[in-house]
Amino acid sequence: MTTGARHGSEARRDGAQGALPDALEWPAERLGDALEGLALGSGLDPRAIAAPVPTVGHFRSADALASWIEQAAAYLGVEAEPVSARYDEIDAALLGLAPALVWMRGGDAPRFVAIAGREGRDLAVLCADRSTARVPVAAIAGRLCRPLEAQVLPEIERLLDRAGVRPRRRAGARRALLREHLAPVVIDGLWRLRLPPGAPFRRHVEAARIPRRALGLVAAHVSAYALFLLVWATVGRSILDDHLDEGWLYAGALLLATVVPLRQLMAWLSGVVAIDLSALLKQRLLAGALALEPEEVRGDGAGRFLGRVIESEAIEALALGGGVASVAAALELVAAAFVLAQGAAGALHAALLAAWAILVGALCARFYRRRELWTAARLAMTHDLIERLVGHRTRLAQERRGRWHRGEDEALSQYLLRSRDIDRSQIELAALMPRGWLITGIAGLVPPFLSGAGTPARYAVALGGILLASRALQGLSGGLSSLASAAIAWRQVSTLFQAAARGGAPPPPLPPDAGRTPPAVAPGGATSGGAAGRAAPRAPVLEAHELSFRHRGRARPTVTDVSLRIGAGERILLQGPSGGGKSTLSALLSGLRAPASGLLLLNGLDRHMLGAAAWRRRVAAAPQFHENHVLAGTFAYNLLMARRWPPRPGDLEEAEAVCHELGLGELLGRMPGGLDQVVGETGWQLSHGERSRLYIARALLQDAEVVVLDESFAALDPETLELALRCVLRRARTLVVIAHP
Repeated sequence: MTTGARHGSEARRDGAQGALPDALEWPAERLGDALEGLALGSGLDPRAIAAPVPTVGHFRSADALASWIEQAAAYLGVEAEPVSARYDEIDAALLGLAPALVWMRGGDAPRFVAIAGREGRDLAVLCADRSTARVPVAAIAGRLCRPLEAQVLPEIERLLDRAGVRPRRRAGARRALLREHLAPVVIDGLWRLRLPPGAPFRRHVEAARIPRRALGLVAAHVSAYALFLLVWATVGRSILDDHLDEGWLYAGALLLATVVPLRQLMAWLSGVVAIDLSALLKQRLLAGALALEPEEVRGDGAGRFLGRVIESEAIEALALGGGVASVAAALELVAAAFVLAQGAAGALHAALLAAWAILVGALCARFYRRRELWTAARLAMTHDLIERLVGHRTRLAQERRGRWHRGEDEALSQYLLRSRDIDRSQIELAALMPRGWLITGIAGLVPPFLSGAGTPARYAVALGGILLASRALQGLSGGLSSLASAAIAWRQVSTLFQAAARGGAPPPPLPPDAGRTPPAVAPGGATSGGAAGRAAPRAPVLEAHELSFRHRGRARPTVTDVSLRIGAGERILLQGPSGGGKSTLSALLSGLRAPASGLLLLNGLDRHMLGAAAWRRRVAAAPQFHENHVLAGTFAYNLLMARRWPPRPGDLEEAEAVCHELGLGELLGRMPGGLDQVVGETGWQLSHGERSRLYIARALLQDAEVVVLDESFAALDPETLELALRCVLRRARTLVVIAHP
């Protein structure tokens, strides 16, 4: 393309100076068009709707810009994944990022580069006029890093002057010093576009080009098998004619040599398809696990979820291996039937092979039933074991020693019986079927042998067909048994797979303030930076009108016709008896549950308008102690997981300040690693009160408009309670506290 060549040459010329032609950069007001163009050009199939347009307020901070880009991408039906890279890895990161959006800082106004693809060491850049330009990656990296390099270049130039570096060596020395100074610096402002996890799985598979590679795998297998048959035909013809022709031998050797690269291609394609499909499946299952309702998680328990994880691993290994083996075996079975039809027994052998294949299918059906019973017994034992491990300390204290192992022997005996049944089925499929066919196939040669109807050539063809059919039946037995196991495993994980699509509904148009962060509101309604005193009444932050909610499986609703209004800066205490629906109302306000009826508004917008993720960013909640968790990781990660990870230096400073305000400074001093100390089940053990304050800090550090604390102060002594309450009242813009009377 002429335009692309011109832009590319300009980029190469200007790249050394860290500048790019204006045509390669998108202005801020056309950021929505850049997202739409990237999605269209990359085959992500965005929705056919008008691209969103950002406003000036969306660029006042990096967080506001990131929020707007993510919401705008979701509005178009794609996902914008934030990506960061170190200075010394930026070239490699840009080469593997497409399709991506890159924020070019350092100008008078925000500018963006849309990377559509990669061409060797160059990048295909989508220009503002929708043409494509080929640009060296060094030019894009130079423009991206220019503001960062400008901070240290004066010092480097002074150092080079004092060292008396010659002009011809100055550029290389400058690059080396820049790498040395800036290597560990992390560069953000990069967004990779991809399909959301909840998109139809077919679209994910097509975007990863898996169908094309799978067809290539089948074609390579058919070609290799056809060449293998030709080798047999050429060599066998020479032998049966009692004349060993060197030409036929060379032809057979050439055909065998051709099979080798085909086998290598098959191995490569099989590995690529397996890896790509496994990655998509894991991504889908993880998204589904995160989309489950609280009742679904609580009802299954940790043991059953561990069983599902184990079964997901089985699906990857069994479904992929079994699918490829079954398709290959079916093709080989058809070819073997054709060869047998040309042999001495003719139609008799073909009929015997068909009957044997039906028998293999019947045995696979029995294997499926036995495997199903075996899997159920194994998962039940896994669930029981995990529950006993989790409740081990309770059993030590409460249960008599003679009852500790009740029921274990019965479960193990049942599992042993199921294992014996499935082992017998596997022996039948793996050993008896292929070897039994050899006996049956050779027996099929008896009638033509007794009648003298066959010729030596046809007997040789029949023997070759019998061997080919034995190999095909062995592959078919293994493939079908793997597919049967995968089908059983699928029944365990299908709930997670289908749950990922729950968030796949088209999002609403972006609200006018999407991506903005309202100013902090201090108690009494004054902004945190304004004068003290009570300001004029503000519009409500949260409004509920006749909310109702009923838990799954219960006849009576937990929350019925609740209406409330929470203004900016208000502090609300919600009290009530146990089981009265306080925690359920908290989950409704924070977006963890969707009401069955009624209207819930946040700044005048309902959950459908804002989206579930944006709602939860604006309303932070600390659920009850038994519904909250300390994850296995650093103390800093547990504090900042809802804010940003990896953190920025300012995040860690604020996290430490909040900890000291909540009285956790002594804990930080005791832990050898401080904020970097690993906590959780296998790390530093926190007390009940320390965990409660960790949960409070986690909600405060989210910097949300509304903070909802559900019985978060129940485990604190009076002195610590007063300290924590002062911190919460000082830092929360709008506060809702739930407590017992």
